[in-house]
Amino acid sequence: MKGSKTIIIRYIIMLLIFLFLTAGLVIFFSSREPVTYSAPVKPVEVMRPERRVIENAVDVTGYIEADAMIPVVPFVQGTVMEYRIVPGQHVQKDEVIAVIDKRPYELQLAQAKAQYTAVESALERVKPLYESGAATQQDYEMTQAQYDAAKAQLELAELQLSYAEVTSSVGGTVLMAPSAEGSVASSTSPLAVIADLSDLVVNVSVGEKFYSSISSDPESVSVTVTSPDGGSSSASIISVAPFVDPASKTFKMKVALENPEPFVPGMFVRIHIVYGSTECSVLPLTARTAEGVVYYLTEEGTAESVKFDRMASDADYFQIPEGHEDTLFIFRGQNSILSGEKVAVINGDEV
Repeated sequence: MKGSKTIIIRYIIMLLIFLFLTAGLVIFFSSREPVTYSAPVKPVEVMRPERRVIENAVDVTGYIEADAMIPVVPFVQGTVMEYRIVPGQHVQKDEVIAVIDKRPYELQLAQAKAQYTAVESALERVKPLYESGAATQQDYEMTQAQYDAAKAQLELAELQLSYAEVTSSVGGTVLMAPSAEGSVASSTSPLAVIADLSDLVVNVSVGEKFYSSISSDPESVSVTVTSPDGGSSSASIISVAPFVDPASKTFKMKVALENPEPFVPGMFVRIHIVYGSTECSVLPLTARTAEGVVYYLTEEGTAESVKFDRMASDADYFQIPEGHEDTLFIFRGQNSILSGEKVAVINGDEV
């Protein structure tokens, strides 16, 4: 009996110790001030828009073309005996560029001449007989028809023989010379492609949203064409398509280079088209994020985002709508912040 009382007393003591320790821990932790985490305020630089004259422009790409590329096709068939051109060679109008085997056409001409001579002699005999009444009108008309056919055949044989010497129909530079001596020439394959390299053009596709601005007054539009190696030339608009392609949402425009020397057909080029200018408030392109968003500073010191659509821009600046002349825009640090986030101005205009 005494032993059981001792055990009970021990449990009571242990329970009291446990309660005492628990109460102490509760008092200890409740008396400590809570530790809170504060994210560091991100630094940014701000600026107000400035007034500038900005070009209304669009940049596109294209390829240099000769305004007219003329294929030289032989009118007769045969073996190429002489081939006198190479790519890059300049040729004059009517210059002989190839000679096709003449022997078949020379024989054809000799045959036509013999036939013509025989019929001509027959006509000379029949004509006086007809006039004297010794020959019938039918004999005369038949001989006259044979004479006309023989004469036409002779002229055709002479023409075909002349075609054996293939000449350039235009003056210019040989772009392609796909034949060679010993090959067979035919009307299905050109012997050369010739172009005037002083008359170069670019056919470009421009976005539909620029159609009205360009087509309304094409003479006032300024065009500059630049090659990859730095060659440059101004260009004039030859034509603007009267419609927009509904599939690509673009329209075609053809421009002629005023200084073709730095360019050759097939060269990849960039075309800078300026269709007007505007004096406006601008920010540097660095103030705009990759998504086209701009951040401005509120009176509470937070950053708020805004997106300006369809505003003019050039290589360095973009337009800001009127009414934002005194707004502080973030031009450095904007790529690491979120809209509504507190920021710290470390440089730029004073807040």
